[in-house]
Amino acid sequence: MKKRWIWLLLIFILQACEDPFHQKLPDSNISKTPPETHLQFFFEPDTTLYPGDTWIINGDTVTLTDTFVLGLDTTVSRKILHWWGDDPDGEVIAYYYQWSWMPEKRFTVKEMDTFYLPLKSAFDLYTFKVWAMDNDSLIDPTPAIASFPVINSPPSIEWKLNTLPPVFGSANVTHLSFSHHSFFWDVSDLDGLETITEILWALDDTSNWSMLPGDARSILLKELSPGYHRFYVKAKDVAGAESGVISFPDSLDDQHPNLWLVKEQVGDILIVNDYSGDQLNFTHQNFYKSVMTELVGENGFSVWEIGAGRTNVHNSIPYATEDIELNLSYFSKVFWFTYRGANSVSEAALALTRFVADGGILFMNNAMKAEIVPDTSWTFTQIDSVYSFSATGRLFNNTKINAFWNETDLDTSLQLSLSSNIADRLWAIIPGAASKLRYQLEDGSLNSSDYIGTPPVMIETQIKHGKTFYFSLPLYN
Repeated sequence: MKKRWIWLLLIFILQACEDPFHQKLPDSNISKTPPETHLQFFFEPDTTLYPGDTWIINGDTVTLTDTFVLGLDTTVSRKILHWWGDDPDGEVIAYYYQWSWMPEKRFTVKEMDTFYLPLKSAFDLYTFKVWAMDNDSLIDPTPAIASFPVINSPPSIEWKLNTLPPVFGSANVTHLSFSHHSFFWDVSDLDGLETITEILWALDDTSNWSMLPGDARSILLKELSPGYHRFYVKAKDVAGAESGVISFPDSLDDQHPNLWLVKEQVGDILIVNDYSGDQLNFTHQNFYKSVMTELVGENGFSVWEIGAGRTNVHNSIPYATEDIELNLSYFSKVFWFTYRGANSVSEAALALTRFVADGGILFMNNAMKAEIVPDTSWTFTQIDSVYSFSATGRLFNNTKINAFWNETDLDTSLQLSLSSNIADRLWAIIPGAASKLRYQLEDGSLNSSDYIGTPPVMIETQIKHGKTFYFSLPLYN
């Protein structure tokens, strides 16, 4: 009985007391700590400004109200900023940032970015704030701040490399064109290309500027009047700052011609002198001009001289295919001659193809030496293959060149022969599937010239609405 009362007493005492093994811990009075935000950018300050200070530049005054301002009177509008955060009781998982022109904060998980400040004037002040956020969704109550006084950097402009005709020796030479001309330029701006809003150009008169979009990098002038001209171009940015003016021609430029003359195209036939070695005495050109004058009169044709190397290089083949196309497009028939050395046929190949396809008639007299191989991929004609038909290149006077026009009388009347000796290793041309043989040398056994067989030297190719006649011997001979 006594033991029973003892047990009852112990149970009563235990029920009346708190659990000594599972006591409730007191509430913590330690709160979560928000993160700290840091900001970094890579340049040295030249001025430190504080709230209440004023910044005066170019007549503009700005009163500073930011808690921390780093004054940089030479910074540009392109800013690369880095930021990060520290959280003593967790981790930083994201950020919010805001520029002074933004209506609200923007969320990001990045810790760096490149910004282009929206320039509206020659000088302005831009403030950037960034807040770190931790894994408890707590946001730094004191963001990292930097302010940037920015002076707009004016754009710069220069001619695109190798687009203007060069000179050899003196720049006091005249560049010639028909009634069109293309110009190409490159622009740059420390504030970013997107700040360039206008390209301004003028022809002859700089009191009358025309406007192109800010991303324009070329212009094709058409319907130019005959005579001397000068083209001007400059760039303008969103804040109104302008680049310097560049012009062609420019008397202070010793790398390009100092004169530009527009010639009026005459007649329906174009003679193209693509033999720069002839452009000192013009022996070949004058011969072809005399023939053409007999056929159509002196006002029935125009001449285009393409220079190269050290001769007439200021009239070398145009940079733009469109300029070449337009040169050809004024005419229905083109006689293009080369001889011996390098020429511009490959550079003009696409324009020649389009000219013929549009209905033009092209006579290509491409008398290339064996060191320069005709390109069988040209599309203004169709050549299957070529071979050098003479080891020495000796072709003697009176060697016959037989015609193949599929009419006996015509073949007889159009038979040709050499009027002088040729001492160049030239090319025989095998016609492609779409081409027809029109001329070949008589059999080598019938003369004392150094070749074997009957090398083909002229083919005709139909291309859509036009035709190409490709002749590999110099007509001059």
